[in-house]
Amino acid sequence: MMSWGKPEGPPEADRAIAPELPGAALGLRIGLSLLLGLAVLAALLVFGDVQAMAHHLRGFPWRWLPVILGLTLLNYGLRFLKWHLYLRWVGAPLPWPASAAIFTAGLAMVLTPGKLGETVKSLLVWRWRGTPISITLPVVFAERLTDGLAMVLLAGLGISAYPAGLPVLGAILFGLSVLVLAAWIWPQAESSLYRLAGWPILSRILPGLLRFYESAHRLVQPPNLLFAVGLGLISWGAEGLAFALILHGLGIPLDLSLARRAIFTLAFATLAGAVSFLPGGLVAAEASLAGLLLVQGLPREIAATATVLIRLATLWFGVALGALAWAWLVPGLWRTANIRARPADRSLPTQNAEKGQ
Repeated sequence: MMSWGKPEGPPEADRAIAPELPGAALGLRIGLSLLLGLAVLAALLVFGDVQAMAHHLRGFPWRWLPVILGLTLLNYGLRFLKWHLYLRWVGAPLPWPASAAIFTAGLAMVLTPGKLGETVKSLLVWRWRGTPISITLPVVFAERLTDGLAMVLLAGLGISAYPAGLPVLGAILFGLSVLVLAAWIWPQAESSLYRLAGWPILSRILPGLLRFYESAHRLVQPPNLLFAVGLGLISWGAEGLAFALILHGLGIPLDLSLARRAIFTLAFATLAGAVSFLPGGLVAAEASLAGLLLVQGLPREIAATATVLIRLATLWFGVALGALAWAWLVPGLWRTANIRARPADRSLPTQNAEKGQ
């Protein structure tokens, strides 16, 4: 096994569509996101009245915290299962420990704009087994796509609590459906891309682009798509139930209506944060959570307290796990990686098929 050292760079065809290796610039962005998170927390404390919020926090049943965090871990566990299976489906399987380390490290990248920092997972897969980044990058986007579809469906469960949000959900669903359709028509798009191969710029990135498109096409096949969205309904529904427990701990009676409204509120706010492209959905998600709770008739101090607690139990809990992975798991992954023993295949997908590979 070779040490991390200074590995060969990704194939040239991948460089135009792949992110750079994590470095000081990424650390600076995450640091700024942490400052923004503190500013949002301060704003919620002012909005909800610090003393009133402290009163509710003192009365909160903290013995429920393991259950709340357990539901969040269930979300992460099911999303990891999807990530792990996606890698197998695109022909880049990893051992469970390496796959789990890379997935967990990606949780910290939520603090990048639009969660685009999660694409670093493709770089880590390349480092581990030499798979071209263009093959695994669609996995990261398919994760976000199927999560988005699942959350639109979950938000639809309680849209009656906020009918004004229906056009927003409709627009998001339309956009996600267009992306699915674009990946679905791979056979037609492939021939068009080959006809453009004579263009100087496209000729350089065509191999990577074709690999990207072929992987995306595999992931949106109906059985794969339905399975992934089904996992998303369960995983994100679990976080919605965690939110219902938080609201119940703050004095709201627990019944089916509360569970439905909690799932809707969290799903809608998460979508709002995602489409805002702000790091971690900061500001947009918190404003949506607190605003929707106010619309449902909750007092301002309870709305603010519930928003702080659910964001700590989901966003910031995940960031903490991701930071631990970067500190302890990823260095070990780097030390045991061996990309030269598994050289990247740089030929075109259709050429591989013709060779019988």
